[in-house]
Amino acid sequence: MLVRFIFENFRSFRDTQELSLVAFKRIESNESLIHVNSLGESLVPSAVLYGANASGKSNVLLALRFFSSAIRDSQNTWKPDAPISREPFALESCQEKPSLFDAAFVVEGVRYDYGFALNSREIVSEWLYAYPNGRKQMWFRRSCTEKDKDRMSFGKYLYGENRAIDNLTRKNSLFLSAAAQNNHDQVTPIFRALTEKIAFEFGARRAIGTEYWKQLKNPKLLERVSQMLGLADTGVMGLDVKEQEPDQVVMDALAQMLAKLSSVLSVPIPYKLPKEFLEIKFRHRTKKGDAVSMASHVESAGTIAFLSLLCAALETLDSGGLLCVDELSSSLHPFLALELIKLFASRDTNRTGAQLLFNTHDVALLDLGVFRRDQIWFVEKNVDGASQLYPLSDFHPRAQENLRKGYLQGRFGAIPFVGSSEDLVRTQEE
Repeated sequence: MLVRFIFENFRSFRDTQELSLVAFKRIESNESLIHVNSLGESLVPSAVLYGANASGKSNVLLALRFFSSAIRDSQNTWKPDAPISREPFALESCQEKPSLFDAAFVVEGVRYDYGFALNSREIVSEWLYAYPNGRKQMWFRRSCTEKDKDRMSFGKYLYGENRAIDNLTRKNSLFLSAAAQNNHDQVTPIFRALTEKIAFEFGARRAIGTEYWKQLKNPKLLERVSQMLGLADTGVMGLDVKEQEPDQVVMDALAQMLAKLSSVLSVPIPYKLPKEFLEIKFRHRTKKGDAVSMASHVESAGTIAFLSLLCAALETLDSGGLLCVDELSSSLHPFLALELIKLFASRDTNRTGAQLLFNTHDVALLDLGVFRRDQIWFVEKNVDGASQLYPLSDFHPRAQENLRKGYLQGRFGAIPFVGSSEDLVRTQEE
């Protein structure tokens, strides 16, 4: 469970930003909150980001994705002598300034704080603290400044082959990544929580992802998805999933094309041709009560998008992870988006403390009947071109206030300000 996320000097964000999922104690109903005894606080099950186009909403999710991918890949995938592929703020001289990422989270009832700072050459600092029973423990602290002769310090609560793993950790890779690659029992659950249990959904979702096709082979998941599609009034009464062997002629042609491309580029292309694929058909009920199966390519974009997000949501709800979705309402009716949000808000469907973080332009969801005031965030660019992240609670809205109207009127900022169309016509005439 994510408690908060702090980042700095990443893409459109120059200054330090903090996204908190901690619930305010003096605010609306707490029926949907995630209660964590060890924290002494409750967490919100979801948070939404609003803002104009190009304000930086997606960059909040991309910052979290970079944080997670660096933990997963830095030791195993990043090349030893290659620069770190980060994206610092570009409108000022921030290229040499480190980028910072820090997360507080809960794993198996214990709060942890893990983070790192890096430039394009090396990891500048890295730290991990644990808070069992609310008491702070330093597990490790890393510093690469010239003043610090002891680059890595280990606390007495971190056991294992720490020094040996430290010797294997490159200057451009994270100790947490190296420790997980070397089967460090104590930090592996933390590694998994920050990599395997954070899922990201970017893109238009015009097709069903291969990973979800494989999941739908599970009869129980298939039944749950079919029920949700039916309840959402998509016209679909069920799904049929069937394994098919790929066309050998097509596979041979694809293999030849990849071999030729690899030869031209003089690099191997890590791509495995599928030995099988799943064919998904959607069952629709006719007026006579019969069922007609239809291929996925003839289904509406909204149905496909809803199915993709539904598979991702159910997987996250089962694992107790965090699902991050860019443009949740893309191709979705507001009622379908609301159904996904309700899955995380209900204790009946969310029994693992799963969380949802997303951005949207859909003001139909901007309602205190859908979200608490501590679940709504805004992103806006200032006059310097730097994005700022701030919560609705900064404005102290009244409990019965029409948030949708206030947002569209510009009370909370984070909306585009465009010139009059009459000014455009006048400019053309001149």
